Amino acid sequence: MSKSRLEAFTDGVMAIIVTILVLEIPSPQGTGFQALWPLRYKLILYLLSFLTVTVYWNNHHHLFQITEVVSGSVLWANNFFLLMISLMPVATAWAGNHIEYVAPEVTMGIVYLVVNISFYILVRSLLSAHDADSVFTAFFGKGNHKSWFSMAMMLLGAVLAFVWPPASAILCFGSLVPWIVPDYRIDRYLMKQSKQ
Repeated sequence: MSKSRLEAFTDGVMAIIVTILVLEIPSPQGTGFQALWPLRYKLILYLLSFLTVTVYWNNHHHLFQITEVVSGSVLWANNFFLLMISLMPVATAWAGNHIEYVAPEVTMGIVYLVVNISFYILVRSLLSAHDADSVFTAFFGKGNHKSWFSMAMMLLGAVLAFVWPPASAILCFGSLVPWIVPDYRIDRYLMKQSKQ
């Protein structure tokens, strides 16, 4: 299977997820700016969830820029990643409606953690599909510190939510910081390849 079909399917699912996220925000009940105040948590979580989806989309795009082989296990790992990230609108909506309650915030933290784990599994599947001397392995074959940092932050957020529920959302989104900046090594490699 060509990687372009996998990327097109992933792009479509990601677009639907972003659409569902915004549809979870109800219309303000009133005609003044004060009508936005009751929606503040939902709006904040929407913006941060949108950021999360786009960060994963950007990193997914970078992964597949240097992917040479798409195996059956890669397809299943990618589908598992999409399944997990498709749970984000539900988790975000519940947490946005009940910001001060433990269960919704812990659930959101767990969903974000599982999304990160599923992305890590996707990277590992891609590594196993590539040869040891491939370009992909050269970039991703060493320890993936970003993933471990993110998973630790999300797990910590889910635990701290039992003490202060908003900690889950804060640490989930704080875990995105290392992922926001794309891997410039890949960009430099691709630019060098295009000049040859």
